[in-house]
Amino acid sequence: MMAYNVDFLLSALFFLLIILRHFMEQRALNTKSSKAFLAFLLMGIANIILDLLCTVFITLAKPGLAWISEFCLTMLYLLQVLVPVSLLNYIRSFYEHERKLPHWQRLCRAAPVLVMGMLILCNHWHGLFFRVDSSGAYFRGPYYLSMYLFAGLYILAVTVISHLKAEQLGWKKVRAIHELLIVVSICVVLQSFYHDILLTGFGIAISISILFFTINNPYQYTDSLTGLFDMNYFREQTGYFLMRKKTFHVLEVDLCQLKRINRILGTDVGNQALYQAAQMLQQVGKNVRVFRSSGKRFLLICPTISEYETALNQIQTMFSQPMEIGGSSVLSPVAICGIMHAEQMDSCEFLTNYLDYLSSLIATTTRTVLIQGNQETLRGFRYTQEIEHFLQIALEEDLFEVYFQPVYSTTKKRYVSAEALSRLRHPTLGPVSPDVFIGLAEKNDQIARLSLLQMRRICTLLKESPEIMEQLQGVKINLSPLEILKRGHIQQLVDTILESGIPASFFSFEITETVASDYTENLRKAVDLFTGAGIGLCMDDFGSGYANLNSVLKLPFSVIKMDRSLMAGICTDEKAAALYRNTVAVLRNMDFTVIAEGVETSAELKLLSDWGVEMIQGFYFSPPLSRAGLLKLLQTNCAAAEDEKRNT
Repeated sequence: MMAYNVDFLLSALFFLLIILRHFMEQRALNTKSSKAFLAFLLMGIANIILDLLCTVFITLAKPGLAWISEFCLTMLYLLQVLVPVSLLNYIRSFYEHERKLPHWQRLCRAAPVLVMGMLILCNHWHGLFFRVDSSGAYFRGPYYLSMYLFAGLYILAVTVISHLKAEQLGWKKVRAIHELLIVVSICVVLQSFYHDILLTGFGIAISISILFFTINNPYQYTDSLTGLFDMNYFREQTGYFLMRKKTFHVLEVDLCQLKRINRILGTDVGNQALYQAAQMLQQVGKNVRVFRSSGKRFLLICPTISEYETALNQIQTMFSQPMEIGGSSVLSPVAICGIMHAEQMDSCEFLTNYLDYLSSLIATTTRTVLIQGNQETLRGFRYTQEIEHFLQIALEEDLFEVYFQPVYSTTKKRYVSAEALSRLRHPTLGPVSPDVFIGLAEKNDQIARLSLLQMRRICTLLKESPEIMEQLQGVKINLSPLEILKRGHIQQLVDTILESGIPASFFSFEITETVASDYTENLRKAVDLFTGAGIGLCMDDFGSGYANLNSVLKLPFSVIKMDRSLMAGICTDEKAAALYRNTVAVLRNMDFTVIAEGVETSAELKLLSDWGVEMIQGFYFSPPLSRAGLLKLLQTNCAAAEDEKRNT
């Protein structure tokens, strides 16, 4: 009687059980490919277990075990037919999705398996594949090798399909498939020559290991800090749900104060806060999946409305209390965005972009807040998407316009300067708010390109309208913080001005107080380029954030523009009035020119004039105007000045 070597089978079984434990531990079963991989894995394990049992029964060859031996051999032969079939189905899972095949095509696919399966199940009567006699002895049948031929045909099908569908599968998957086919083929060939060494099961185990480590390894989608699945796996999961139209709901949780925690308590405490938040979120529901999408954001997929609502309530309760980290209480409120029935979204990209849009609607907060997606926010998002698409066209075709908002001098009784502003009109949606298209340009790294286009147009408009330069002392232009970071961009702006032939001193760039407060090497270089060319600097939005006099003194500003938010309540609130008045007094004593932005009423104008503010910008005098509107205003302004001179 032949003695079989089962060492390879035992090691293969041990290895596959470890893989099964890790795979199930990560609960990575919610995609078609993951389920197909699990089926392949379980069949491989069952194949090895039956192979071991059959080896034991064949070796013992006892009459009382004959029927058990025959049953186990039948199941083993059946599995050896089904294993290559499950491998082919696994490959198909990556490109067929949930496409419903015609009945005839499904029947054609299943026919060979059904025929071979029925032949194996009926082996007891015909003995074509094997025979177990009454003494328990095992004998191969005349068509024993037909099973290997059948498996070989399916392996050939896997080889052909992997080549035909290489573009859809991707090189990584194709390479892994080639590796496993080589391993299986070698093991099958070796076992055909050395019947006593059971290598087929070992080949299956190595093949499954290759797939686990290269394609279906859940750990490759795991965030190293929190242990959660990452954004790539979120996309895979949502893509699967969207494809199947399977109901699911999404929550996004943003630790909005993490940057502050890192700055005050250190990054170690911030990392601990992230880890603890991840652990808390994993407790909100047994079937709720948690992902880390970015530095301080988490995403949750809830399969039902009840689990969505339960998770939402628990998150709001948990994060309303301080977290205990290293013996310290750390308050970390969150911003929560919710989307119910996310399966109605157009795509995974649409879903993630919609979440980003909802996040942008939440202002910086020191308490936990919630915004739920609804029809209104969805319309707003679709509008933003349309503008984002149109923005690219506008940049390519230079569809932007330049408007000017004039600045009035209360002492000279005329307009003395203007702020150049970008405007955009959609062909069907009409005027687009600057906050929208400039924000999109900054998000998509298009702001420098937009700025350069506008700078050239401003220079062209001024050269074509010399009367503007005759009546105004200068034009101010906003500078985005991202423009300062763009390598070579500031030099391009300066070169555009110098090439226009317009005196550089006619221009000044407005730098927001936030940028001035965060003094960087890039900012220093930009300022050196401006001042070296004779271009002026104006601090914009003073009083809107963290600016102080120390940050003002770091840079050679000549003009300070008071933020419009400081205007709120100056006519009714003595404290607001005192703050504005005293700030103006300090700046004037330091020889800065002060511009009041956002003036809309005569009462505001009178107060500002009494406090010594001479430069006024706001709707009280004029909204932003096109070049034609500015020229008309300046003509009226000039005529009024001439009349006043004659009367004098």
